[in-house]
Amino acid sequence: MGSTRRLASLAVAGIFLVTAAAACGGSGATSPKATGAATVGPAAFTPGPDTGWSNSGITVDPAKLGCPNPTGPQSRGVTDTEIKVGGLITQTSSSGPVNTGMDVGAKIRFERANAEGGVNGRTITYVGTRDDGSDPTRLITQAESLANDGVFAAVPAVARAGNFSDVFCKTDTPFFGWGVSADYCGTALGFGITGCLVSGPGGSTIPSAWGMAARAILGGDGSGRSAAVVGVDLDSAVNGVKLSAKAIKASGIAVPYVENPVPASGLNDPTAIVNALMHANHGAPPDLVVTIVDFSPAIKIIDALRAAGYQGKILTPLGYDPRLAGFKDLDGTYTLLQWAPAESGSAADDQMRADFAKYAPSEPIGLTAMAGYWSADMFLDAVRKTGRDLTVASLLKTLNGGGYSYNVAGAVAQTQWPVNHTASAPCAAVVQLSGGKYLPTVKLSCTPLVANQ
Repeated sequence: MGSTRRLASLAVAGIFLVTAAAACGGSGATSPKATGAATVGPAAFTPGPDTGWSNSGITVDPAKLGCPNPTGPQSRGVTDTEIKVGGLITQTSSSGPVNTGMDVGAKIRFERANAEGGVNGRTITYVGTRDDGSDPTRLITQAESLANDGVFAAVPAVARAGNFSDVFCKTDTPFFGWGVSADYCGTALGFGITGCLVSGPGGSTIPSAWGMAARAILGGDGSGRSAAVVGVDLDSAVNGVKLSAKAIKASGIAVPYVENPVPASGLNDPTAIVNALMHANHGAPPDLVVTIVDFSPAIKIIDALRAAGYQGKILTPLGYDPRLAGFKDLDGTYTLLQWAPAESGSAADDQMRADFAKYAPSEPIGLTAMAGYWSADMFLDAVRKTGRDLTVASLLKTLNGGGYSYNVAGAVAQTQWPVNHTASAPCAAVVQLSGGKYLPTVKLSCTPLVANQ
């Protein structure tokens, strides 16, 4: 019974996570097209260092972003001894919990910061988390409530649907989080730990991480190999699947199948989809199947592929979670992560694991909990680099002045600002679940930005 409940919870969380995965391809907000961007070839998709990646000539003028000049209260929530912050997170839905542990992850990081004396002489006061309940209308009222509580910043701010950035623009409230909504794209106030993930079909870049992952899984330079990309029948997912497939193709791999056949309401019978996949590559199955779908449909497709005799590789954005390590249906599959897995062995991930063990020992270190933790860490980094004279304007000057980047060696790949207001970080890690353990296939790595041309 306990295992069933855990998987049900993960299935609900998967709905949000696959939105993030599709968002890696972009949907929603429109970002400027690249001008003068360098053209890259398949070799650019070779894994590189997790910092120092090239912007390929793609630049962003922060003055042309939304909300570039805050005019409201500059030090709201800041005193000589504290900084007041709060979270705005989609935590519940009609189907169950969402973003499980994201607020806990943030509070853990803030607790360690406070135990170490705070940042620039100020401790962090976390006023709590507003839950929008997956309701766009409630999202607005909850964002207004958080701003009215006098927070200096919203950390984390991660919502599943709707728009909260307009509220924070009117109230001059910076926000930090996992950039899985259009709120993080094209605004000077929003800072995603992996950049802007939903830049729209006219966005400046394509999600190169998918191409990097596919090449690494298939080995070699990709020539003579093929991949199929399967998505959900939603407008945002359609665009995300197309751009993800575009990145895989640009990496040198043929992509004969790019479809969104999975109904948004759920998948009852995967037979037709699997039959199409098994003949997608000139009558034969592709070497790699990429499932950018919700948890339950993904499992149905994976099980049906194996029952049909599929011998190729399977890549999903949903397979990494300590609660899934023993789930045999996912054994052998690969998962793309936007930051390093907790088991990476880096000093930063070891510290994170120690923090969870100390401050919330019962909280699983899954993707959403990690997203909250690293969102808080980015905020702390920006505040520290801003210095003692902390206002909204001074914080934005630090972040958008052209010299700020955020990364945690071996744990969170570099974002560069302001370019990541309109592009996702071109970085990822890949793990394979094997025998109840997550084995690294690609350590946290980056490519250059790849223009959407």
